[in-house]
This record gives sequence, C-alpha cells and structure tokens, in this order.
Amino acid sequence: MSKILFDVKNLTKHYEIKRGLLAKPKIIKAVNGIDFNVKKGEILSIVGESGCGKSTTAKLLMTIEKPTSGEIMFEGEDITKFSENELKKYRKKVQIIFQDPYSSLNPRWKVGRIIAEPLLLNSDLQKEEIKEKTLAIMKKVGLKEEWYERYPHQFSGGQRQRIGIARALIINPEVIICDEPVSALDVSIQAQVLNLLLDLQEEFNLTYVFISHDLSVVEHISDRILVMYFGDIVESGDVDEIFSNPKHEYTKTLLGAIPKIEV
Repeated sequence: MSKILFDVKNLTKHYEIKRGLLAKPKIIKAVNGIDFNVKKGEILSIVGESGCGKSTTAKLLMTIEKPTSGEIMFEGEDITKFSENELKKYRKKVQIIFQDPYSSLNPRWKVGRIIAEPLLLNSDLQKEEIKEKTLAIMKKVGLKEEWYERYPHQFSGGQRQRIGIARALIINPEVIICDEPVSALDVSIQAQVLNLLLDLQEEFNLTYVFISHDLSVVEHISDRILVMYFGDIVESGDVDEIFSNPKHEYTKTLLGAIPKIEV
C-alpha cells in the first residue's frame, strides 16, 4: 500500500469581499470543506472549470494562501500550524510549477540564477557546486548549457516552462504542485512538456498534484482524478473509472466538452 503524503480534511478557504462602508461583506467560498489524500509516487489531478477552487487548493497546499479552516496533513504533520522554520523545511519537499511561464520568471535575472534560486536560499553549497547542479538540471529538462547566461525574454513559452520545471526540481523535492503547467502553451508544445514531466516523475520518483481545466490533458497523465465544482469535490476516482463511468452530471459535462476528431 502506498504511503499517504497529504491527508486533507475539511479544507476551507473563504474570501471576504467588502462592498462599501455600510454594505454587508460578501463571502466567496473558493474551497468549501474538501477531503482528499495524495499517495507517494502518484499523479493526482484536480480538474474543473475556472473558479471551481482548484488553483486555490494548490495555493493552500503550497502555503501561498492560509486556509479559513481545516487540516493539511503532510507526512503526519499539520502544515497550517507550522512555524516559519518548519515551513522552510516543508518547501524543500514541496515545490510548484506555475501556470504562466512568462510572469513566473524574474525578467531581470539570467536563467542560471532563476534555476539556482532554491539552492541559494536552502543550501550551504559553494558557488561552483551550485552552478554544477544548475547545469546538470538544465540538461535534464532539455535546456542547453550555453543558455545559462540568457534572460527569460530570449526563450519561447515551452522553453520558459522548462526553466520553471528545472527551478522546481533542483532541490530534489518529494512533491511538485503543477498549477495548469501547459495551459498557456501551444498544443504541440503541451505534449512535449507533459512527456518531460512523466519522464522526470519516473526518474526521480516524484509525486505530482496536477491542476487542470482540460480533461483531455489529465487523461494521459493521471492516476487518480478529483473533479471540483464551486469549491466542492463532486467526484473522485481512478482515471479509467472517471472516463469510462462518470457518476456526476458535471463530470459528464466536462467529458462531453472534450473535442472529438471526426474521421
């Protein structure tokens, strides 16, 4: 039986929107008391339309956002109660690949520094050791050594996302949160990046939490799927089960929206 890395219980994130001095604040229920777990070595995909709460869930797992209530247990410890020092150790184990390969990279930094940043913050390695590791991980993700001194604007969208993948991978995390990592890319490039992620998962025994609105993407990469709708998980199951025998009407609607090629 696979080890459970994340065990999420009654996770809630509500936002209070103020509408004027006298008006009562509006409460937006982005995540509304969800329960799920993530097993070591699997790819768990969270799918749903924009606004369903999937990216908010990713931010909660990454501690970018704080939950309104609930528990996020990681290896038996509740990360919502971590001190700053404990969070620093946690972030060595859990990294994120962001959706937009353009805005997620500092345009003033060269690629070498962008990729090496997690090592600069979280290790005592010497400068030459950091450069050596950076060049090695660049090679793993298909980036050329001579690109080390280039700036992000000199790369295509797919290449920039490879830079983001290298940055997430360089400190040997256990888990990578993939927040819509291919949605901003051309279809032909999407397939290349997805295949790269699968190769890296196998080589480094990684666990992925894969966020996407596109069921045609997650069908080929997932072990299990959670379907979210207005802050709730409305259906979950193995990928084959979800695609062959969906139970919830919303899941059926998502599956019906997948483009089909007429021959």
